[in-house]
Amino acid sequence: MTEQLGDVLRRARVLKRLSQGAVGDAVGYSASWVSRVEANKIRPDNTTLLALCGVLGLSEDDVGLEGDDVHRRTLLTLGLGAGVAAVLPPSSAAAADPKDLVERSLFHLPDARPVPRGQLATALVQARTVFHEAHYTELGKTLPPLISGSLASQAHDIAARAYVLLAQLAIKNYQGYSWLAADRARAQAEITGNPVVMGEAAHSMAITMRRAGEYQAALDHLAEAAARLGQREDQLAMRGTLLLTASYSAAQAGWRGQAMELIGEAEETAKRKETAAQRLYIPGVFGLDQTRVFRISVHHALGEDEQALNYAAKIDLRRLPNAERRGRTCMDVARVWRDLGEPERAFAALRALEQHAPEEARRPKVRAITSELAALNGEIPGLQRFAQRVGAV
Repeated sequence: MTEQLGDVLRRARVLKRLSQGAVGDAVGYSASWVSRVEANKIRPDNTTLLALCGVLGLSEDDVGLEGDDVHRRTLLTLGLGAGVAAVLPPSSAAAADPKDLVERSLFHLPDARPVPRGQLATALVQARTVFHEAHYTELGKTLPPLISGSLASQAHDIAARAYVLLAQLAIKNYQGYSWLAADRARAQAEITGNPVVMGEAAHSMAITMRRAGEYQAALDHLAEAAARLGQREDQLAMRGTLLLTASYSAAQAGWRGQAMELIGEAEETAKRKETAAQRLYIPGVFGLDQTRVFRISVHHALGEDEQALNYAAKIDLRRLPNAERRGRTCMDVARVWRDLGEPERAFAALRALEQHAPEEARRPKVRAITSELAALNGEIPGLQRFAQRVGAV
């Protein structure tokens, strides 16, 4: 009888005299997850399986990972209706420590050997899908083997984009390490010389600068990245994304004229090259819908809440490309209603946010809004229970 994968992994672990917890820590998962893998109840994705091979001293052949067959099975996995979630272990977002999820990818990378580029590219697509669906806990577990594998393989563009995802994870959930993640993305991107990859890294760094109140530095960084871009479709889409972030940065600084000029330029870029295929790594799909989403944030930052709501009314959430964007839009609308003194409408927007992207509702910024609403308007039906669910009380 052919030996199953779990049996191979368990025997190798015992021979190495490693505990299930030690193996799990090395690849970014729990001991219980390793136990389920060894019991053949779940199968790791190929990137994680390669990381396990590195920890346990196994070859790709030992675990059935060979050449074209790896690529074929990976594509079959991606073709499942459930997407990447089907090959990732279940977990509780509430039980995950955001700081720990980021630290693993910065300071506790598993050992890795060079990996075929096709596998790394597929794993990056999977990680990007996890981010776009706002499954941040799973992203924190997926990134360590992806980053270590791309670094070992000198796949600098994939490493840069993985670090961009890590920077976004830190910005959303634990900002203390966002500078470091963004700088690592920058370092890898510069090796490639690819202006789009460099633009993605600059985008993350600029958001980190803006969050620290360094508005002019953020604008200068974005302008430098935009100046490297040409007229190719993907480069125009990247330019538009940089312009939107620059507009919001200027708005937060109170520089209305500059903010309006930048978002107007972004809208012109979107009109020139809006297609269904302009998919970027962060924040998703650049186009006119994206500019309308940013209009909410920009006008709110400038104290123009009525205009922000006018743009919000033009957005059909179903047209937005993914759960992360839908959740972010709901949060922006909630902030506008809160500042207009409409707590019931603010809470309605937060409930919509939770419906579209449950883990987005547990972000520190969302918890802060929720805590404020609960303290001042605790009588609103369902608000206290919502605050408990998202960890705001």
